[in-house]
Amino acid sequence: MNVDGDRLSNLSEDLIIKILSFNDTKQAVRTSISSSRWRNIWKSIPHLDLSSDDITSLLRFSLSVSHVLSSRNHEIELSSVKLSVRGGLNQSFVKTVLSYAYSHNVQKMTIICSCENTIKIPLSLFISQSLKHLTLIGSSRYNRPLCKIKSLWDLPALTTLHLENVKLNYKNHDEYGGLFSQCLNLKNLTLYNCTVNDFSSNAKIVAHHLKNLTVVNCEGPLLIYVPELSSLMYRNPYFYRFVADGLSCLEKVDFYMSTPYEEDGYFVIKILQQFRNVKYLTLGLEIVELLESSLGIVSDMPSPFTKLKTLKIYPGWEEGEKKANIPTEIKDFLLNASPSATVSIYSREDVKGLKSKFDR
Repeated sequence: MNVDGDRLSNLSEDLIIKILSFNDTKQAVRTSISSSRWRNIWKSIPHLDLSSDDITSLLRFSLSVSHVLSSRNHEIELSSVKLSVRGGLNQSFVKTVLSYAYSHNVQKMTIICSCENTIKIPLSLFISQSLKHLTLIGSSRYNRPLCKIKSLWDLPALTTLHLENVKLNYKNHDEYGGLFSQCLNLKNLTLYNCTVNDFSSNAKIVAHHLKNLTVVNCEGPLLIYVPELSSLMYRNPYFYRFVADGLSCLEKVDFYMSTPYEEDGYFVIKILQQFRNVKYLTLGLEIVELLESSLGIVSDMPSPFTKLKTLKIYPGWEEGEKKANIPTEIKDFLLNASPSATVSIYSREDVKGLKSKFDR
């Protein structure tokens, strides 16, 4: 379609850039060709969306990306970069994209790789003074991590980090003070389907200014030191022991386990005691059942929740209905220190949309 001479051609360049920004980079380039006036405008779009769904055309895709990067207006800074490849990534190609993005002060970056083999992306490539939002997503189809995190990264401006299908290899973290300790402004951290490489000891996650932490379907033990944390969601099919320290600011907790073992009762109780300042507490029914199986321990302990305002009990994640029946001893443990707290016990029908909120 030739748009020369029509009303589209009379639009301001800023508006044309905004229109083209709704497309991925490949489509934006194709659209620009339709008008002599639009032909070079794509070079000033502050977003890069580089995607390839064809496994057999990775070389062609790499060449195409190289052409895009070399042709852009180099005076324009990048607000976001998305790199999505189905067939695989190699370090050289990733380095080319990241180096360009960092040199143009990118603020938001998403890397998605759906491939059969684990891609080892050295974290030395993640060094940026401008990056604020980072998402790394590996392949869930093959149940393999996108990359292995072996060292710390230098991302002082980073505020939001989402890791999915990523392996945390933290063997040398102690000498640096813990994973993410150099991300000095990190406020939001999500670990989804991640794996701790060494199950023999806790992975040390240190983030001094973290506000929100989400751990979903992750394997391996964690030690978290997050003194400013205000919101925590921990939802795992099994209980991988984690130690929390410095949770004095914690106000909201969602705590779920699908299949806890009875021997985990003591450790779960110790964790609940770390939540003593929480105001809004949500527990899965399995946690309540685990406490019930540990009545001998619970009955000798005072309620740790002195500031509790609301307690919510959600049904189990197992198929089939389970009616919540909370013994008096468990109610005392949960509520005695906050007798005015409101309690809501939900049926599966009440929250039937809740599971899909987390499952993908």
